[in-house]
Amino acid sequence: MDERVYSDLNGDILFDDSENLIYGFGVAYTNLYQLVGHKYGVVGMDAGTDLLVVPQRGGDWYDGGEWIRYHRQQWTPTEGYVARAWNILYFGINTCNRLILTFEALEGVDTAPAIVELKGLSVFYYWWLVDIYGNVPIVDSFDVPADFKPETKSRQEVYDFIEKELLAVMPYLSKSTGLDYFGRVNYYVAQTMLANLYINAEVYTGTPQWDKAMAAVDSVMTGGYSLSSDFFSNFRENATTSPEYIFGLHFDKVDAAAFEVHLFTLQYNLAAKYQFEDATWNGICAQESFFHLFDTDTNDVRRNSVLFGFQHFDDGTRVEDPSFEKFNPADPTYRDPDGAPLNLTPKINMLESKCLRQAGARVAKYPFIVGSDRYTSNDVPIFRYADILLMKAELLLRTGDAGGALEYVNQVRTRAGVIPATEVTMESLLDERARELFAEGYRRTDMIRFGTYGNIRWEKPEQSATYTTIWLIPQAQIDVNPNLVQNTGY
Repeated sequence: MDERVYSDLNGDILFDDSENLIYGFGVAYTNLYQLVGHKYGVVGMDAGTDLLVVPQRGGDWYDGGEWIRYHRQQWTPTEGYVARAWNILYFGINTCNRLILTFEALEGVDTAPAIVELKGLSVFYYWWLVDIYGNVPIVDSFDVPADFKPETKSRQEVYDFIEKELLAVMPYLSKSTGLDYFGRVNYYVAQTMLANLYINAEVYTGTPQWDKAMAAVDSVMTGGYSLSSDFFSNFRENATTSPEYIFGLHFDKVDAAAFEVHLFTLQYNLAAKYQFEDATWNGICAQESFFHLFDTDTNDVRRNSVLFGFQHFDDGTRVEDPSFEKFNPADPTYRDPDGAPLNLTPKINMLESKCLRQAGARVAKYPFIVGSDRYTSNDVPIFRYADILLMKAELLLRTGDAGGALEYVNQVRTRAGVIPATEVTMESLLDERARELFAEGYRRTDMIRFGTYGNIRWEKPEQSATYTTIWLIPQAQIDVNPNLVQNTGY
C-alpha cells in the first residue's frame, strides 16, 4: 500500500524550534521505565525490607538464592539486581551527558531550557546512586577519552555534587505543572530531590540538615499540589490528572511496556480471574507484620492495597488451585490446610524452601487491569504529595514540634478514611509511611533513616554491622575499572 504523507519533519530542521528538543531527549526519560517498572524496581526494592518478601515456593523463586539473600541483607558482588540498577543509572547519566553535549553544539536555537532539564534528570539518577551505593564515580561530561575509567568518589563528595547541581539548575527550571509536564523534571521535582537529599543528609554525610530539608519541602508545598480524594487514583491506568503527582511515569502495556507487578505478585491461578494474557508468577507478597499494621483500623482504604482471603470469580465461584500441597505422610507439616480453594493467607509459613503456594497477601496497590498481558498500564508515582506531607511531619517532629507534625499526619490519615491520630511518635510515623507508601520504593531509605534497617525481624537475623545500609559495587564493574573501590565491609 502507498503511504500518504501529510507532513514530515526531517533531521535537518527538527531542532530549528526549541519546542522540538523534547523529542530528542525522550530516551533519557524512557530509561526510567526499566529502573522503576521491572520486578527489581520500586516494588521489588521493598522486598529487602520489613514490608514485602519473595519466598521460595518449592522449585519456584529460588533464583540461585538471590531473593533469600536480599531479604536477609546478605547479598554478594555478583547479584543480578545489584549490577542491573548500577547499569541503568549510569546509562541514564551517560545519555543525559551525551544529549547535553549535542544540544550545546546546536546553533540558532535556544537549548538552555532543555540542557537545564537534562541536568536535573541526571541529578535524579545520581540521587539514587548516592542512596543505594553511596560511594560512586561522578561523570559529568560525555566528552571523555574512550579508555576513561572514572574513580570512586566518597559519599560526601557525591552528596556535595548533587546539592551543587540542584542549586545551580533550580532557578532556571520551569514551574509548569499538569499534563504538559507530567513525568518531566521541573522546579518542584528538583525541590523534592533536594528535600530527599537533605532529610537523609545525616545518613549520607553524618550531619543532619533538617532546616534545609524543611525549606525544600515548603517550596514544594507552594506548587499547587494536593491529596487526591481517591487514594487509588494515584496508581490506576491514566493517573496523569491526579493532583498528587509531582513526578511519575505513565506506563502503557504497548507504548511504555515495563511494569509487571501484576504478574510478579499474583498466585498462578489468578491469571484466569483477571483474564490476563500471560501467566502469573506467584512471587512477591506482603510480610505478615506489615499486613497487621492495618489491624487497628480496618476502615483504612489502604488496606485494600493488599489482596488476601479466599478468592472468587466475578460470578461468585471460588478460584481453586488444583496443584495445592496435599497431605504427605513423609512431610506432614507441608500441606495446604484449605485444600483446592485458593485462600491468600497473611501468614507465610516459611521463607525457604517450602512456602505454600497460597501463602502471603499480595500487592494490589496498583489495581489489576483486566486483560493485561506481560505488562500493565498502571501509572507509577515517583514523588507524590502525600510523601511531602509526611516529610513535613517528620521534620517538625525531629525539630520538636509534635503538635505541628500531627496536623500533617492526620491529613494523610483522613484521606485514607481512618480516625485522626491523637499523637505522633517516630515509631508511629514510620508505620504511617509504611501504610501510605509501601510498594513505591521508599521503605529501605526510610528504615535506614529511622534506624531500624538492621533490626531482627521475620526470617532475618539482627545485624550489628552497618555496612549493609549501602549496596556493594558490582563485581563486573570493578573487574573492568581498577579505579573503583569496593564499599567497606564487602
